[in-house]
Amino acid sequence: MSRNLLFHFRPRRVSADAIRFTLTWGLGGMAALMIVQQLGTGLLLGFFYEPFPVQAYESVRHIQESVFLGQLVRNLHHWTGHLLVIVAFLHMLRVFLSGAFYPPRHRNWLIGLGLGILILLANFSGYLLPWDQLSYWAVTIAGGMLAYVPLIGIPLQKVIIGGGEVGAATLQLFYAIHTTVIPVPLFLLMAYHFWFVRKASGVLLPVKEQGADRTKSAVEQHELLVREFSFAALVTCLLLLFAMVVDAPLGDMANPQLTPQNVKAPWYFLGAQELLLHVPPLVAVFVLPLTVGFFLVLLPFVGNRAGKPGVVLRFIFLGGTLGLLILTITGIWFRGPGMILVWPW
Repeated sequence: MSRNLLFHFRPRRVSADAIRFTLTWGLGGMAALMIVQQLGTGLLLGFFYEPFPVQAYESVRHIQESVFLGQLVRNLHHWTGHLLVIVAFLHMLRVFLSGAFYPPRHRNWLIGLGLGILILLANFSGYLLPWDQLSYWAVTIAGGMLAYVPLIGIPLQKVIIGGGEVGAATLQLFYAIHTTVIPVPLFLLMAYHFWFVRKASGVLLPVKEQGADRTKSAVEQHELLVREFSFAALVTCLLLLFAMVVDAPLGDMANPQLTPQNVKAPWYFLGAQELLLHVPPLVAVFVLPLTVGFFLVLLPFVGNRAGKPGVVLRFIFLGGTLGLLILTITGIWFRGPGMILVWPW
């Protein structure tokens, strides 16, 4: 069993066409690299972080101001986490457009959806940990959205925030989820995800290229490793350069008695917050997310047109993606204090 797993995870030879950069844009490998980097930087930060309200904020300040390379490590952890959400979404979009979610690859699509949820949860649970005004009120707003879920919304909200309002119990719960609950299934599913790709004979080639004899253009494992490590080194350098220039935000210490003028949910939930201004809360927080979830889960079993999604499916998927993008951009740059529409400049 273990030999079978390793064989499919790292095949001896791979078709040169299957590792063509423009076929995948390296998005899957980039996401895996970022997850590994998140683990490494998270472990380093964990040596100095204290998951208690006042100490949490002070420990983050200590990391930034007194620990050797602490600011750089926190910057890298912060920005890589946010970028990981974008890269994972772009990877899902590429898989959809290429039709690589249809059987026999449908199980990997479902595993990928699970990975996407875990990545969002990892970002959300880590968002509160600095315990500044931005993180405190962003999580308060996001947690408040759960109250609109029928029947279980308020009990679920109390479980997640550890009581009636965000406090010490919330911080400790989020810290445990961020550092213990999420990493294990995330890495297990990621390994299984890559294994499924190998078992399905690698990345799906375009229909017109399938069935051709690729033995003469096969790439040996050592050459594949050189390409992978070179790409990983390039991505790491770019992330480091960005982390050296742009510091992760850290505002004033969280103050439950002082509500900032411009209170927003984390940016990856801003689409839902923006939607609350246009449709009933029940639709924005419960009906639409549930509908989207069912749509994504059932997607591999409908609309197969010669290995590609049909026109209707593409219209729905890309239309929904565009709508989410517009709502998110509006929430980030066009909403000011009180969620009033403003110009970003």
